[in-house]
Amino acid sequence: MQIEYMQLQVLLSMEKAINKVTPIKKELETWEVEFDRLEPHIISALKYQDRYNLSDIKEKIRQGLFHIWSGKDAFYVSSFGEFPKYRVLNLFLCGGDYNELEEMLKSIELFAKEHECKYLTGGGRKGWLRKLQHLGFKQEYMVKKEL
Repeated sequence: MQIEYMQLQVLLSMEKAINKVTPIKKELETWEVEFDRLEPHIISALKYQDRYNLSDIKEKIRQGLFHIWSGKDAFYVSSFGEFPKYRVLNLFLCGGDYNELEEMLKSIELFAKEHECKYLTGGGRKGWLRKLQHLGFKQEYMVKKEL
């Protein structure tokens, strides 16, 4: 058993005050298993942004604020964006096999429509536009300034 999957419980003997460590197995949720499996891809994708670290992403998924979409060798992380006129599903982090990412979009679009989203949004490096235009994505501009 890996230590990260276990809780340690220390039992103190009243007679001798001897510590006995007993592992208690904690069942992981399905998303946690997938997150751990895809962690190398997630870490790689996180290098291209400065808003989140690995534990931030994991905690937001645990809280239900972010969604993880897992493929065999690819992933997306998404969140809803709420605006006065509409809702969007923001695909703000992805990585792994590009062909698989493209295939996964069908399910994500269905999910977004079921949740009354008007758009899929996302950001990234310039090269993504070339890869995504044939799927109906259009370029928008966003700028930032460090304060």
